[in-house]
Amino acid sequence: MKSEEIGRIVHSLSLCVCFENVNTQLIIELVKLGHTEHYGAKEIVRTRGEECDEALFLVDGEAFGLFTNPDGRVLQIDHMFAPKLLASATMFSSTSKYPVDVETARGSLFLSIPKEQFIKFLMKDETLLKNFLRYISDSFEFVTDRFYEITMKNLVQKVCAYLCQLMDQVNDVVVTMNMTKEELAREFGATRPALSRVFTELEKLGVIETEGKRVKIIDERYIRDYAYMY
Repeated sequence: MKSEEIGRIVHSLSLCVCFENVNTQLIIELVKLGHTEHYGAKEIVRTRGEECDEALFLVDGEAFGLFTNPDGRVLQIDHMFAPKLLASATMFSSTSKYPVDVETARGSLFLSIPKEQFIKFLMKDETLLKNFLRYISDSFEFVTDRFYEITMKNLVQKVCAYLCQLMDQVNDVVVTMNMTKEELAREFGATRPALSRVFTELEKLGVIETEGKRVKIIDERYIRDYAYMY
């Protein structure tokens, strides 16, 4: 890697939770041990079941963690943005395999570091080790929350929760969806037609008005009641 590329990667990784308060020189040394991989949009980076013998970082771009069931139905487990360490919770398991397919959402840059080298750096720096353990714990909480959303909430609840999140972000009842209907359907583990029916029904009920990705919340109480229903 050229020094300019190393500098960009080090800057990106320094913003990752794993490297919070970690000495920059240590990050540089770690980056030099890895190799970069460049991908375009909608390319498969790793597949479910593939051996995970590396610490794989998404340095630039974004990607999806996808699970495809035997019927061919695609379920979006995670929407990942750089910088992020992938498969942190499974890289040291007894099987050490990727739990999902990793597909890019747009042009992205990854850094692969041999697992044994990464272990040496974890043992060398206490801050890095603590950050990594916290990262694993946070990843486990995320997975359990996603499991609840996918299995326990119905599609109307998921849509309402999503609209609530958008409203809270902009502090307004007029929001712009940050995903396409196809991406949102994968996020919710539903089909595109089923998701469209939910939006259509909410419009018929006078709860929302939609125009492309723009959604105006007419009945905020309805949306919030459904979003937090258990």
